Amino acid sequence: MVQDFVSRRSLVFALAVTALAATVLVTRSSHAVSSPPPAAASPQFYTEQVQPILQSNCYRCHAGFNHRGGLQLDTRAGLLHGGNDGVVIVSGHPELSLLVKLIRHEGPANDPKPMPPKSRLSDADIATITEWIRAGAITPADQPR
Repeated sequence: MVQDFVSRRSLVFALAVTALAATVLVTRSSHAVSSPPPAAASPQFYTEQVQPILQSNCYRCHAGFNHRGGLQLDTRAGLLHGGNDGVVIVSGHPELSLLVKLIRHEGPANDPKPMPPKSRLSDADIATITEWIRAGAITPADQPR
């Protein structure tokens, strides 16, 4: 009788531990599943993927009070307006967009203007910006200042 009690108690304990372990695994796996990346044709893609690239590589010269070359990249209006050399983004056509040529360091031979001037963006960052422009260069509306 005592042995039956101990064996049932061990079985209940083993089942409880197994249930707890299964709960932990399910909880961890549900947290590990991340949402898919935003579509390139969404304001969220710009905010999460493109804007951080521009912030860390371009804003020093082309944002806030700095508009080197007449180009402001920190607002939708600035992106669409372009700079002293004209429009830098041709929505849907990265191959025609001056911004893509400059970040690839493939600017015109007479005035290449490689951007950023001291180092080239990574291939992944260039691909992200290219994909964004190909998808329509969608940005959130500018926030009132």
